[in-house]
Amino acid sequence: MAHEKHSDLQDLPLPPGSTGLPLFGETLDFLRSPREFSISREKKYGKIFMTHLLGAKTIMVIGHAANHWVFSGEDKYLQNRWSYAIKQLLGADSLSQLNGEEHRDRRRMVTPHFKYEAMSHFIPAIEESTRRHITQWAAQGGILTIETAMRQLAFEIIAIFIFGDDAATLDIPFLSKHFTIWEGGMFTPLTFNVPFLPFGRALKSKQVLMQTLLPIVQARRASGKEAEDVLGTLLTVRDSAGQGLSDETIVHEIQLLLFAGHDTTVTSNTNILLMLSQHLDVLEKARQEQVDLSAEQQGFTLENLKKMPYLDAVIHESMRCIPPIGGMFRIMTQDTEFGGYRIPKGWVISLNPGRTHRDDSVWTNPDRFEPERWIRGEHKQQAFSHISFGGGPRLCLGQNFAMIEMRIILSMLLRDYEWTLLPDQDLTYRAFPFPLPKSGVQVHFKKREVMDDSQGLS
Repeated sequence: MAHEKHSDLQDLPLPPGSTGLPLFGETLDFLRSPREFSISREKKYGKIFMTHLLGAKTIMVIGHAANHWVFSGEDKYLQNRWSYAIKQLLGADSLSQLNGEEHRDRRRMVTPHFKYEAMSHFIPAIEESTRRHITQWAAQGGILTIETAMRQLAFEIIAIFIFGDDAATLDIPFLSKHFTIWEGGMFTPLTFNVPFLPFGRALKSKQVLMQTLLPIVQARRASGKEAEDVLGTLLTVRDSAGQGLSDETIVHEIQLLLFAGHDTTVTSNTNILLMLSQHLDVLEKARQEQVDLSAEQQGFTLENLKKMPYLDAVIHESMRCIPPIGGMFRIMTQDTEFGGYRIPKGWVISLNPGRTHRDDSVWTNPDRFEPERWIRGEHKQQAFSHISFGGGPRLCLGQNFAMIEMRIILSMLLRDYEWTLLPDQDLTYRAFPFPLPKSGVQVHFKKREVMDDSQGLS
């Protein structure tokens, strides 16, 4: 990426595009259908274009080269950018809000807990929770809304990951209720602290979560208990100056982990089960892999979770087709150049995973759901051509945990259960806050009638 002298930059044109209407810009068109908005502008202007969204001058960039430019530019010519609502609700001292050396230091503190090898302790708990939940699903008369069921399961699993044995003392439904209200305020354009509006209700639930979680953190600190859970790590880590985290900061980090470790998994698992129900040949291949594994291995381990290449391909292909997050945003900290255009300081940069994942210069028949492309290594042709977990200094910290959780849940479902879509439901996708079918994916769900006789992972 070439950096120009300031005088040379001023001679470069801005990216093509339109700023739309006064005040509103092109926000209404964007909110009506973000996908169609991006497709139409890309067709008209190319992979770099300007617009005006949600009160901000914005440049949308698409493709692996743009992703590399953004991820390599962190704290050089751009920084992470969150909306006002998210900044208010996540807390200014959580990892997501930090930049520069502060971000690098905090990430260094907590990264060891999220390495693949550190996940072994949690596998039995994830397996136990999953078995209990899916057994209940099968006993509920056969009708199941996948999104709702996955929300309950994923929230319990992330709570166990954070609190360990202490999760058994939590009122999970109470926390989940206020978490949902709190999260709902993050994606509203009306950021008024009014009790009956989503943002006002979210601020109230943020206080409830703080009042509920803070005593748990304080009690664990006072007990001196050493544990391998996330809370144990947050209580013991030290920054480069030897300072630990305050109890309030730990609660903010817990809230961030609940947010980051819950909805993306719910979104991915729901969409994977939908796609499998729509592609029975893929479903059969994925199921056969699990049946074969269950015949030769006892229990889930870090090692045998790596021996699921086709299931991994299904997971990655689903996230390629429907990324669990619709966009990533940065803000320019200085004028610079990209693609022959002047990218001005103060403008928002928007990355578009969905369009990147449909780039036919990288992906063969990109609109087709084809897990085999991951087996043949199509994704290795270009770095940053698949960004479901982000990239660069802000690569998703929890991707190892997410992959382990998804493998266990999907493996158990494939081996022991079957699901078929109910007719006459709305499977069109809502864009916000996460890409999910409007119906939540309603299915007939039951235990498989013909099971493999061998003893295995279950």
